[in-house]
Amino acid sequence: MTRKLKSVSIILSFLVLFTSCTSQKYFFDTESSERQKELKKHRSGNVFGDIGLMIASLFVMATLEVDAGFYPEGQEFKKLKLINPTKDTIYVNMLTDVYWDEQNFCDFMDIRIPPHQKCTMLVPVNADYNVYFSNTPEEEDDEMLEINTDAFKRLSLYPGLTVIED
Repeated sequence: MTRKLKSVSIILSFLVLFTSCTSQKYFFDTESSERQKELKKHRSGNVFGDIGLMIASLFVMATLEVDAGFYPEGQEFKKLKLINPTKDTIYVNMLTDVYWDEQNFCDFMDIRIPPHQKCTMLVPVNADYNVYFSNTPEEEDDEMLEINTDAFKRLSLYPGLTVIED
């Protein structure tokens, strides 16, 4: 029994760590890369805290036979995958009005996604972002999408996405 429990806990630990992966290798702005690391630490701390409180709650419920269950609140952050289906590198800047700390917005600048790759990142839940993207580093030809992070898990970016034909 303990051997089975041990293997299940190892598998669950692996899954929790594997699913929390984000790809900071495509962030070329140091502030944005650091912000992703901070978001990941904050999210991981919340997840492990919730797991600990759930286990303690189950223990109290079992020993005292009372319904004192801990029910975790909603998430603060979620994963968003930016996908580049093109043959060119896509340059992305994401601007929001959501503050990360007292002085800085939760913006992500200078994301460079190579051809046929995806960038998995953490973003605040229910945040409105202006996503500026292009297949050139110049800002003059940027396209802009307005998104809310609640509505998207994956966002495929390619030139002409925002062009409306007559």
